[in-house]
Amino acid sequence: MNFKEEGQDKWNKAYSRGGNIVFYPHEEIIRFVNKYIRKRLGVNEFKNIMKLSDNEWNNFTSLDLGCGIGRHIIFLEEFGLNPSGIDLSDKAISEGKHWFNTINKGYLADKITVGSVAELPYDNESFNICISHGVLDSMPRDIAKRGISEVYRVLKKRGIMYLDLIMNTEIGNNDVEVQSGYEKGTIQSYFTVDSIKEFIGDKVEIIEFKIISRGDENGIVHNKRAHLVIQKIKHEI
Repeated sequence: MNFKEEGQDKWNKAYSRGGNIVFYPHEEIIRFVNKYIRKRLGVNEFKNIMKLSDNEWNNFTSLDLGCGIGRHIIFLEEFGLNPSGIDLSDKAISEGKHWFNTINKGYLADKITVGSVAELPYDNESFNICISHGVLDSMPRDIAKRGISEVYRVLKKRGIMYLDLIMNTEIGNNDVEVQSGYEKGTIQSYFTVDSIKEFIGDKVEIIEFKIISRGDENGIVHNKRAHLVIQKIKHEI
């Protein structure tokens, strides 16, 4: 895989501008884990929500697809969900390793790696869950399609995935180069409800599909994202 051809240099520049350096988990990831995977009841007390045997819980694994500097790696580890992460940007991964070592969590540094979503370096059916926030819509659609297929490959049977995708009915289903801001030069891929359903395909069932719009006092919507929870169905991928 030639990461330069897949836009690694552009994402390294985006991280150099600082806008992607985020340290706290996204609220929808927190909600997803507490509602569908493991709910936190106290400082060291958790209730398992996902229906797994004791042996499966003892060998639980999670994947953060497009992990950036690792904010969700920290969160998943805090919940005892044995996370691994992958990101295209070697700068992001380097920042993440530095962060983990600084906060005395150096053992997590080996759990994050540089790589492409289109060619995940993991065995078939390696993970119980996968999370992906603001990732699969931040690349050309053809690469994202290969990425979602790779996720289905590495998810265990009945494995669960959270993902979100940006929506814009005016732009439709087009890939657009970002013209300004800290992500300048990267690709933004816009979705509609129909294209989302086509994108996720028939290898999974939809557990949750909601759309969150954010606007101003004038009612102008500035951001609309689809948030999905999907589960890999039992037949072979």
